[in-house]
Amino acid sequence: MTRSAAHSEPDGAPLRGICLVVKNQQPSRDRKQPLPAAGSTAKFPRRPDSGVLSASIPLFFIGRNRSGLWIAREAEGRSGGIFLFKRSAFRFAQRRSAPIGCATMILAERFELDVENQGSPLVARLDKVLRRVRKLIPDYPPPIPIRRGIFEGERR
Repeated sequence: MTRSAAHSEPDGAPLRGICLVVKNQQPSRDRKQPLPAAGSTAKFPRRPDSGVLSASIPLFFIGRNRSGLWIAREAEGRSGGIFLFKRSAFRFAQRRSAPIGCATMILAERFELDVENQGSPLVARLDKVLRRVRKLIPDYPPPIPIRRGIFEGERR
């Protein structure tokens, strides 16, 4: 469904901004999606051509990183930040592009922040802790052998 850009909120102020959602295959809940290697940068989609999105409108990519925290990054790589809440990532994009507004592209794939964090320093520290903890936990725990006859009352 598409709405015209001229619609307005109840107070009469026009809404500004465009939101594009980019999805690839949705991972099923049964299998794990392979994560990008540590230190690698995500391949961001190309900016839509000027017929779809004017070059004068800033574009922000919003998505999650490997730890599940929210990332907002400008398409040109000039600014970006890491956040605990999705709303905070959108607010960051809105403030960085004020007063003209911006377009946001929500990415379904996980990506890491590859520019200096200009978001929440507390969440950046939390991300570092989560990365260290993740290194201690194996992706697939070893199988637990189950022997017969170890439970009381079991017949042999």
